[in-house]
Amino acid sequence: MTKKQNYLLIAFLLVLWLLQSTVLRNNLYSDSETAVRWISDHNDRWIYMLRGEWLPTGGLPYRDVGSEYPQIPTYLFGLLFLLVPPGSDEQMTYFIHSSVFSLVMLILLYATIRLLYAMLPQRKWMAFLMLLPGTLYFTLNRYDVLPAFLSLLSLWSLRKEKYTLSGVILGVAALSKWYPALFLPVFLSYRFAQTRKIDWKLASAFVLTCLVIVLPTLIGGGLEALLYPYRLHAGRSMEQVALPVLLDSLLRLVGAHFPSVGFTVLLILQVLPALVSLFVKIERFEDVVRWTVIVTAAFIIFSRIYSPQWLLWVIPLYILVAENAVDTAIIVAYNLVTYVNFPLVVNTLSMFSTAYMIGGILTIVILAAISVVCLRRARPRFAWNFMGLLFPNLLRQPSS
Repeated sequence: MTKKQNYLLIAFLLVLWLLQSTVLRNNLYSDSETAVRWISDHNDRWIYMLRGEWLPTGGLPYRDVGSEYPQIPTYLFGLLFLLVPPGSDEQMTYFIHSSVFSLVMLILLYATIRLLYAMLPQRKWMAFLMLLPGTLYFTLNRYDVLPAFLSLLSLWSLRKEKYTLSGVILGVAALSKWYPALFLPVFLSYRFAQTRKIDWKLASAFVLTCLVIVLPTLIGGGLEALLYPYRLHAGRSMEQVALPVLLDSLLRLVGAHFPSVGFTVLLILQVLPALVSLFVKIERFEDVVRWTVIVTAAFIIFSRIYSPQWLLWVIPLYILVAENAVDTAIIVAYNLVTYVNFPLVVNTLSMFSTAYMIGGILTIVILAAISVVCLRRARPRFAWNFMGLLFPNLLRQPSS
């Protein structure tokens, strides 16, 4: 990246942050409650502030102050209170906390763009597709750019042959959002194709990092605190445009309902690509990235929850393996469909509108198309991989 490009990028992100934090804070509406949240969304950032109150209250996360988020963001939400002057009222506390949060996320977006630019072998300009409306909006208002950047950094470390570091970073990413944990089988298959051995250092680095991160929760609050976010999400209701709801709506047209066993099937399909990758020969780094795209897309498509900010998980990975104008069109379409659907359709119509449902269907179609493109280019070939080492007698040919 040239100095001019770098300075322009920094200037753009700073101006955007200043505008969102000040004159556009209420989206140019006098009443923030009725505003179309086209640039500033207070709902989740307010929740982030509440989940971080373990620090100013002197409590412990999950035990004294509940959080539906993994440890890394929960710690971050608390640490942001260090910048809030003592004695600040609730309004000022939220203003500082949310503004600093958005700045930190924009810094991570900047780092993501720089890393993409460095990793792309050609068509480096595609790194700037991260500045499209959808990715910008959810960077400002959600924290999903954090696991997206960490996942990318873990891939960069893998490519640089820093395998233990890659495992450590992947562990941190998994405790930011859980989906990067599904990348571990892909990484191990890639390493097995290189060495014909299980990379126990990479696997151990991942596991130990996760244990170190969750250990304070376990010590301070016990198993109840450790399981708190998992139990909360297990009981979470379905989103209006999640695949089970869409399938149920379709089945109702013929007088049927989505069966309860369907949820088990969808759960299996969510993790199936990660499991399949254990039996695939992954020899090229580009195919590692393609498989992470497939794994992430499946996790999103078959989820009973729909979160539009999850586009931040997919787009940086897909940019890395984009090859032509069709890929670019898919990235732009995914970005724009997501932004139009949320916040615009939700705020101008509702999440129960036909338009919102159409947006959800388009999202699934786009993610399915991305998966098919990556799968075709990866040209997967079956391989026993670890099974030959773990169960040598299973594969041994009987003697004649």
